[in-house]
Amino acid sequence: MGLKAVIFDAEGTLFHIYPSVGAVYARVLSGFGYRVEPSEIDLRIRRLWPVFKGYFEDFTPEGCLDAWKRIFRGTVAPWVDGERWEDLFKETYETFARPEAFRLAPGTKEALEFLHAQGIKTAILSNWDERLFRLLEAFGLSGAFEKVLVACELGVGKPSPEAFILACEILGVRPEEALMVGNDPEEDFEGARKVGLKARLYRGENLYEILSQEVMKGAQE
Repeated sequence: MGLKAVIFDAEGTLFHIYPSVGAVYARVLSGFGYRVEPSEIDLRIRRLWPVFKGYFEDFTPEGCLDAWKRIFRGTVAPWVDGERWEDLFKETYETFARPEAFRLAPGTKEALEFLHAQGIKTAILSNWDERLFRLLEAFGLSGAFEKVLVACELGVGKPSPEAFILACEILGVRPEEALMVGNDPEEDFEGARKVGLKARLYRGENLYEILSQEVMKGAQE
């Protein structure tokens, strides 16, 4: 049957936050006169992330923006005067729409060129929001995918089976003809496999190398 589509996660797969979420937060906070160690922010986010993930229940633009506001406030609460939260949030939110806060994964452009040369469709399925489109344009990747699907516009997020089924339907492929590549074991790997997609858990490898392997594997099936 072969591989007909590759669906990528966005942050953590195609690109990653650089040098860390805490470092980006700390840089914004310092511009407002707050001095916080990036490592302290990173530690707080890791501790609270199981709670923070639960804020994403309403996958609408308004619901996602509200979730990010709640995450921001919960993160910076020990260090920031509440009266300044709104201005700080706006600047932090916009910072994560700029390419300087990210680095592309190794082999990203080569992988996409290789897949297109093989006639394989490419898409993004992400639990992100409208900022993803701005980032892709800044990275020169806005035309590199047949579809870019973000939960906050699609109305459903990973690991919901509906998200993967919709992605396949939009691409015009069956689940067994598609490969999901992502860094989250639950949202990307298990979520995709439960509805019949192939899945590859990404751990920072060169994307061109792992995709060429997957295409060869698919050709042998």
